[in-house]
Amino acid sequence: MQISSCTIIGAGGTGQQLIPSLMRMLQYHPMGTSDITVYDGDEFESHNVERQVHTSGNKADRFNDLLQLQLLEPVCESRYVTKSLLQRIRQLDQNASGVRLIVGAVDNDATRKMCIKVLQDTPGNFLFVTPGNSDASDSDKAIKGNVLWFGRIDGQDIGIDPSILFPNIDNPQDGIPRKGSCIDNAPSTPQLIAANALAAAYTLTVVQNFLDGKMPAEASHLFFNGRNFQLTIN
Repeated sequence: MQISSCTIIGAGGTGQQLIPSLMRMLQYHPMGTSDITVYDGDEFESHNVERQVHTSGNKADRFNDLLQLQLLEPVCESRYVTKSLLQRIRQLDQNASGVRLIVGAVDNDATRKMCIKVLQDTPGNFLFVTPGNSDASDSDKAIKGNVLWFGRIDGQDIGIDPSILFPNIDNPQDGIPRKGSCIDNAPSTPQLIAANALAAAYTLTVVQNFLDGKMPAEASHLFFNGRNFQLTIN
């Protein structure tokens, strides 16, 4: 089915790996779109230099510079996605044909939960994909990651609500980031660039399958685990 528009939340470690390739995929695939907007209200943190371009300033502004160097449109807006903003975005979909793609490239469970709730409560087609990775608590310090997706196409649900699979999304221990909040904008956990790249690659795979009409009905998430990143498909 045609993707009519794309909203990407987050231009950090995974987002920077994902967004340029996703933009090209959507712009050149016959079922894709050039209506793409990225939202990120964060400032760069000192540890971001290990995985991201630039070390200071606003992520959206700096990433727009990077996109233009790659001959891509500057599509990033320096703002956080709130419930009211996502509801306004969804209002635009009610009379539109096709599917809105929403990619939650965030390390924030409260934002994921908010997106899921708004998408479930508003009419219209959507595909929600959210990659994530984090440090494991075991002794080998492995990195665990996943790419979750679900959606609604012509009234039919596809995939599985990520909050059913992961209780931390249904009961987030963080808050939705907003300007001026020291608590909600606390420094994120350092990650590996390899984990960010894998999360981005698997997100591209999910979107590619959707564009090609080959979304597997029996799967709703991909996992990678460990420093050797073994892949499991469920």
